[in-house]
Amino acid sequence: MSFDESRPAEADPDASATRPAPTDEPPAWSTPDGPPVAWTTTPPPRPRRHRTAAWVLVTVALVALIGSAFVGGIAIERTGLVPGSSPQAPADLRAELPLLYQAWGIVDQHYVDQGAVDPTKQTYGAIKGLLESLGDTGHSDFLTPQQAAEMSSSLSGHYAGIGALVTVRKDGPAIVTVYPGSPAEKAGIKAGDRIVAVNGEDVSGLSSDVLSSKIRGPAGSTVRVSILRAGETAPREFLVTRAEIKIPNVTWTMVPGRTTAMIRIESFANGTTDALKAAITAARKAGATSLLLDLRGNPGGYVNEAIGVASQFLSSGVVYLQRDASGKETSNAVQSGGIATDLPLAVLVDDSTASASEIVSGALQDAGRAKLVGVTTYGTGTVLSSYRLSDGSQVRLGVAEWLTPKGRQIWHHGIQPDVQVVLPTGVGALNPSAVAGLSTAALQASRDAQLLKALDLLGGNG
Repeated sequence: MSFDESRPAEADPDASATRPAPTDEPPAWSTPDGPPVAWTTTPPPRPRRHRTAAWVLVTVALVALIGSAFVGGIAIERTGLVPGSSPQAPADLRAELPLLYQAWGIVDQHYVDQGAVDPTKQTYGAIKGLLESLGDTGHSDFLTPQQAAEMSSSLSGHYAGIGALVTVRKDGPAIVTVYPGSPAEKAGIKAGDRIVAVNGEDVSGLSSDVLSSKIRGPAGSTVRVSILRAGETAPREFLVTRAEIKIPNVTWTMVPGRTTAMIRIESFANGTTDALKAAITAARKAGATSLLLDLRGNPGGYVNEAIGVASQFLSSGVVYLQRDASGKETSNAVQSGGIATDLPLAVLVDDSTASASEIVSGALQDAGRAKLVGVTTYGTGTVLSSYRLSDGSQVRLGVAEWLTPKGRQIWHHGIQPDVQVVLPTGVGALNPSAVAGLSTAALQASRDAQLLKALDLLGGNG
């Protein structure tokens, strides 16, 4: 899943998007593998400096999780807007709470490094562990107050960082896109670069949230990013000064030597549909007779924007189905008035295309409206409902799942492209800004095999 020095991604859909973590990331609450711990019959007493505060915090957190916080939950997307509910803590959960209190008390009284006993970190870690136990990796999660604020900022189209779209793949974090004029571009970072360390710390195996917290920071501050470039064996180090970034939701260009307009959607943030309409209108005026929609690296966003985007290319039908925990399915129809229902269309997707972008991809594919080119998408297909807790933190929980109009499951499966094309190792996807600066010959000589294949499919229309 990709993210803007994070994200959204994903977002999802969504609110893929980008959700950075605090610098002092709370640990996940879990039990390590290994032999049982040997206890003496009567452990020696330890100072109880944090006990009262910790018990109060965890009690408040648990009560919020199982009761009142859910009542006031706000469903956003990666999220679609879904009704709130008022669940009661089941009897078996109430029976297990004393076990948590017992473990909490043991840690508080007997852990050897009492200076490390931080009630806030313990509480956040416990909540994270609760959500991680669901197995909904990369979707249902917990956001600290800082993360929640930054996620909201990202979906509004603004954040402070280096200006690069990053994805976490099996071989580690990689740069998908470098925004024109961004600090990352000025420093010399390129699409396709792999991130191996941030400020000297190895980032292999980190989640997008934790990595986000290490790359992002206040405007004017600096971050040292270690990059491994394709064909090189030693990492390069870049000292980048962070800045306020305005995320361009939609960018476009005419493809050199063709009458095809390439339109890229970075995320499904507020205003994406309107920005897409403006791009399509401008492309038509520039002589476009076909469109290439680039959703590679798109982590998702608001589901209403996904409906709006898909509806620009579809004249009727369904954008997606939503299935709740009871199995009930609800269809979400195409909105009338699409302005590009008559133009030949191809869509680029990759393994970081997630959430809202998967809804759009699936809708266009099921309708036979466009051929998808690339690799299977991420597979984030649940409605993420966000419940705000009393301190500004949030629990984000998958409460329903999306299906394509034909009933295909997106969650854990992703959307398979019509034409499978894998980019060569170390090759970054070209964005409209890069394409605009190429000659026809240079474009054909580029190594963006996905883009070239999509153009071939458009054929004479390109």
